[in-house]
Amino acid sequence: MSIITVMAALALAALLVWTIGAPIARLGGALLAIASLLCIVSGDPIATRAPLLLGGAALWLAGHFLTAYKTRAWSSRLAENIVTRTPLRYLDPVRGYEHRHARRPVTGSTPESTPDRIQPPVDDFAQWEQELTADTAPTVPAPPVRPVAKRVPVRPAGPSRGAVYGKRAAKIAGNLAVRKVPGARAARSAWRFVR
Repeated sequence: MSIITVMAALALAALLVWTIGAPIARLGGALLAIASLLCIVSGDPIATRAPLLLGGAALWLAGHFLTAYKTRAWSSRLAENIVTRTPLRYLDPVRGYEHRHARRPVTGSTPESTPDRIQPPVDDFAQWEQELTADTAPTVPAPPVRPVAKRVPVRPAGPSRGAVYGKRAAKIAGNLAVRKVPGARAARSAWRFVR
């Protein structure tokens, strides 16, 4: 086999991994981990299934890493938490405020509340066209300016009483369930870690 054939095969493999490797790795890793867990639950020895379980988890995480390198955003909150809270954070492809918070919708933001670091991209071509048209456009007299009445700022309405009481009831019910139901505290801790 010649060196050109080997290089072509490596280039084709790299192209396939880059284009379709991430979803296949995530799906395959998740299926391998789930199948290993099901075999362990059904009675197989853990020692024989643990390498498959760890391999599936590593393959799933590798698929998320590849997606994060391509899109500069994490597609799974669990993968993001695993990477940012372990020594893998040194390999984190999504570093920085702008990229990490790009997938989270900003609700109720005002221009004063958004950080100065996030600015829309500058369209130099549009600015250049505006400068060209501003130089050649004839001057038109400005219409008379009427005084504008000052508007009183409208304070947004808060949540309704039903929403407030419903939230309180849900919180009380959750706390009661955590105290009374076995395993609920561990489930709530895991949910808080994952979300």
